[in-house]
Amino acid sequence: MSLTKQVVIIGGGISGLKTFTTLQEHINPDKILIIEADNRLGGRLKSTNPKDSKLGISYDIGASWFHDSLNNILLDDLLAERVVGVDDVYYDDRDASVYDSTGEIDIVGLKLNRVLEDLEKFIEIYYHEDINRADMSLKDISEVFIKMHGLLLNGKQKEYAGRMIRYMELWYGIPYDLISGKYSIMDHQGRNLLNKETYSENLLKWIISKIPNSSIRLNDPVTSSKRGIKDGKRCSIKTKSGLVVNCDYLIVTVPLSKLQDDSINWSPPLPSNISTALNSIHFGALGKVIFEFQNIWWDNKQDRFQILPNKIESQVHEKLTIMPQPFTYPIFAVNFSKVHNINKGSLVILTQSPLTEYLESTTPENVWKYYKPMLQIIAISQIEDPINIITTNWTNNEFIKGSYSALHTHDDPSEIIIQLSNENEVPNIGLDDKYIRFCGEHTISDGAGCVHGAYMSGIREANYILKDLNIQF
Repeated sequence: MSLTKQVVIIGGGISGLKTFTTLQEHINPDKILIIEADNRLGGRLKSTNPKDSKLGISYDIGASWFHDSLNNILLDDLLAERVVGVDDVYYDDRDASVYDSTGEIDIVGLKLNRVLEDLEKFIEIYYHEDINRADMSLKDISEVFIKMHGLLLNGKQKEYAGRMIRYMELWYGIPYDLISGKYSIMDHQGRNLLNKETYSENLLKWIISKIPNSSIRLNDPVTSSKRGIKDGKRCSIKTKSGLVVNCDYLIVTVPLSKLQDDSINWSPPLPSNISTALNSIHFGALGKVIFEFQNIWWDNKQDRFQILPNKIESQVHEKLTIMPQPFTYPIFAVNFSKVHNINKGSLVILTQSPLTEYLESTTPENVWKYYKPMLQIIAISQIEDPINIITTNWTNNEFIKGSYSALHTHDDPSEIIIQLSNENEVPNIGLDDKYIRFCGEHTISDGAGCVHGAYMSGIREANYILKDLNIQF
């Protein structure tokens, strides 16, 4: 079976969906086709069914927050369209209670947040002063800070600084002995707003409702792509089912992890500048564990809890074949009992590689066995065993294999952004005709790794095609 389309979009995540809806404002949707490998649209936006919860809650097991809420075009669009309202979101950013294996830490009295701010500013200045300074891991640059400024810190501050900075593992989905120190500090443009209603209920329902079912093909991975074909079209793709689609423009939105494992056979091969760029950064594994309890046995006034790891001298990025010791990895737990104003217990815990891979491959009983001794620290009444445990499965999903792009030490994000986008007005792709385009969270600087970044990349690539077709927009 073969089809002919003007535009084919590989991947039905938010970047592909936004590319479609932007194009269809100016192009007949019958001329556009989304081909998705999985059996659902949304990609790394996914929510649980309330029926899977003992408390009737739907949880985002992919992205959960509107980041950079002062400069987030996606949030602005959803607010303007009345898709999201004040009751659908929650600023879960009350200063977190912080604990370690000894109990609660006097963060205020020890001025530890100020020390953490100094450490982050030190990293920023360190690389800003000399952009040619060799990159080092977040772990190592934290130790440099202590050596250079330790005379101005007391013993407790020096003890906790390197352990507190490990919260960044729950941003990037990788451990701090892999995180690039040079690119670790993020410029936030506003507070982070929890999407309490879930992205499935607001964003995905809203955007998918705009797309005709006839323009969507699910459960059919693209296996190959040929360029320079005949019959008046520039490109041809073939799917696992044998479908062949000829098109003028091909938009590639599959996750970076799948571009790196050569899931698509390119004929001729992609130019070296593209293939090199695709392997210039890494892919993280941010996951989640959700515990539901009959009662709330922690301080329910708190939005979230942070539990620091012990000081670990050995590497923490090695693959886990057995359950790690408690307090090896930091814990960031969001109190969903407070978020949803319920009298039952719900904690959502973020996880990072290599812990994510281990937890997603073991039993719920082992997951609780790992967390129980650490969560005991936050208990203000008798700790209970959970009545329900939900874990993500991103690292076992054959179409994703993780979460989103992440920068290891010595990675350089500029190369992939330059080669896969036109942000810097540098020729895209390196092909004779610029009809194969890439979009997604890994192709954009502002909003990289975030939902709104992927959303904006879809707008960018749709506008590129419209401009190439001399269509006013």
